[in-house]
Parts: sequence; C-alpha cells; structure tokens
Amino acid sequence: MTKVSARKKSKPSSAIVTQSNELVSARYALPLGEMRVLFTVISKVQPEDTKLTVYHIPVAEFADFLGVDKNSAYREMKNITKSLVTRYVEIKSPGCLTQTTWVAQAKYIDGTGMVDVQLSEAMIPHLLQLKNGNFTQCKLAMLLSFKSQYTLRLYMLLKQKRDHNPRAKEYQFEIGELRKQLGLSVEADKARKTDALELYSEYKNFKAWVLNPAKKEMDAKSDIGFEYEEIKHGRRVASINFRVFNIPRAGLLPTELAAEEQLSLDLLPKSGADLDFVETLLSFVPDQHRAKKGVRATIEAAEKQHGFDYVKRNILYSNAHASKNYAGYLSGALAIDYGHDWEIEQQTASRAVEKAQKQVTLLELNTLADDIRALQRNSKLTNSPELWQQAEVLKAEYARKREIYDAENTDEEEEIVG
Repeated sequence: MTKVSARKKSKPSSAIVTQSNELVSARYALPLGEMRVLFTVISKVQPEDTKLTVYHIPVAEFADFLGVDKNSAYREMKNITKSLVTRYVEIKSPGCLTQTTWVAQAKYIDGTGMVDVQLSEAMIPHLLQLKNGNFTQCKLAMLLSFKSQYTLRLYMLLKQKRDHNPRAKEYQFEIGELRKQLGLSVEADKARKTDALELYSEYKNFKAWVLNPAKKEMDAKSDIGFEYEEIKHGRRVASINFRVFNIPRAGLLPTELAAEEQLSLDLLPKSGADLDFVETLLSFVPDQHRAKKGVRATIEAAEKQHGFDYVKRNILYSNAHASKNYAGYLSGALAIDYGHDWEIEQQTASRAVEKAQKQVTLLELNTLADDIRALQRNSKLTNSPELWQQAEVLKAEYARKREIYDAENTDEEEEIVG
C-alpha cells in the first residue's frame, strides 16, 4: 500500500481557504459538490508553500458533506473530479485575462482510499506567496456549510469587499457582472463548442431564487449578513448596492457539528407543506420505484437540504440516465447535483428552439394557461400524479414562452399563471 504523507492534514473547522482577490472575483460556473471539493483542495495549500504540489485527499472525508454512503463515496468522488478537471475559469488581473482550468489532474491509486489532486499551474499567482493584502481568507467550514453554490459565491464576494474596504457603507455590483461571477451568465465559447447560457435571466427570478435565498442562508449561518437596494435605469434593475454587516457567532457554526448529528437533523420529520412538495417530487419518479421507502427517504432529505427545484432536476436526470439500481443512481445524483449541467443544456436547447419559432401571442399564452389549469384540476379530481406532471411540463413551456412574449412587448401584462 502506498504511504501517504499527513503533512497537509487539517480539520475542516480550522482549515482556511486563501485566494487572491482576482480569483475570488473570477467568472466560473460550478455545481455545489465540485465547489466543495475544490475549496477543500485549496485549503491544503499552506502559506509558506513556494510551489503547488500534489494534494492527498481521503475520499471518505467527503462522504459526510456529500451525504453519500462511505461505500459509494469513491465512485461519486470519481464523478466529481472527472468533471472538475474540465471546468473553465476566467480570471481578470490588471492588464491581463487568464483563461484556464482549475485542476490539472486527479489520480486514484488502488488501495489507498485517496485521490491525488494537482491544481493547474495557472493557479500559482492566485494561491501562493500572496502579499500586500491582495487576498481573501474564508473558513473552509463556513464554505462547506452552505447548501447553495450561489450563497457560497456571494459570501466570498461580499467578504472580499468587507475585509478590504470595511469603512465603506455599501458595495455596488453591476447586475450583469454579478451574474457572471455567480455563474448564472456564461458567454458562448466557439473553440470549446459550448453555448451561451443564462439562468434566472429575468430579474424577478434572480431575486426569488438566488438573491433572497442567499440572504436567508447567510443570515442563519454566516459571520456576515447583508441588506440590498436595487438601482434602476428606467424600469430595469441595473445594479445592486449591498450593505454588509458582521454577525457575531458564539462558538462553532451549527454545521460544524459532528457529521452524525448534522445528518440526524437532515432526517427530521418535515412539515406538512414540505410533504406536499415531496409528494409532487415523487410523482416524477417512475412508477416501479415510487413506492420504495429508500427513494422516498432520499427525496425527503434532499428536498429539505436543497429545495424543490434542485431535487426535481436530479430526478429528471436520473429518469433519463439510470440504467439499473435507480435508487443508488438517484442518491448519487442528489448528492453532487448531476442534473446541474444537464438542466443548463436543456434550457439552452429550449431557448434555441423558441427563438426559431414564430412570435408568441397573448392568445397562445392564454390557451396554454387554460391547459395547465385543466390538467391541475383533473389531477386533483382523479388523484393522478401523471396529469400533475404533465401540468408541470406545460408550466415550464409557459415560462419560456412568457419570457419571449415579455421581451417582445414593452407593455407589462398581469401574470396569467402564478
């Protein structure tokens, strides 16, 4: 068995993630699981290091915060690193733009229970020998505590501003640049044959699904919180002013509890409203797996931890990709968000189709809304989850067409479907 050095070993509660300010403000899009792995690796970089080395990560270390069984952690970790070595990051420095990947390679050596991760050489000026205060430090445990990749990214951006200009009363972000830094807006790359993507492109959706949830989660867990003010140009929100404040925390974060205690919290009984969500999510599961207790328990825990949309996209992804052992595949998908990139691809493809179609009319929207209501009504009358699922599909179609209609019509219309 290969002997592995313990030189870099440190507990998550004491480990620090140190990055240059340019890297904190970089543009990239990563699912939560990959962010957690990446920042765990970066926390192994020591202040006195003069070069990047190979960082030895115990695979079992990730089983707790990924929420997977230790027996399957090795397989799930391989899936994460396979994706992570291809991830692209764009770093702006004075007079320079660096386009690179985070990780050069990940190596698994049989019998060690380890993955050896080597960061890209382009990371050297952003992780090593950082001076003159041009860096930001975050507790690894804080970053691992967040349940949303958007909370994690926004926390680092605001902490950078707060630490390096604490006397400022507010910090302004132009909305387009903020979306790019949060990984919501990515330009097309012809060389890599990747399409442009826009998630939560309407501001009301950005506010409802990114900004407000991040505020709520930071208020509950973080050492800083924020209030915000929308700055408008006409009717369009052009930028956001963040007012950041410290939040005293006595002792450790709630999520720095022992893994067993935190897992028990995740599995507590849910409220009636949450159970309604779970029943709707179960309706997306194929009939032959819907009644399995393990599937239901997995979905309940994941819905409480990540929310409805996160679970829904990973169920749909598993439906399309699981060939056997559906329960195990779904568990892995929910642990590291397999459906993240897939959902982006589906949305990008849907937008491309919509752009090629004729102009959307109000009559078409009204007809679609009537169809949705009819399906929902009949679903309740007949207790048919299949009809409810059809309504959910039409609601997604309605949302896409409504976005096209709103873009083509300057007069604001009252929403047809709530």
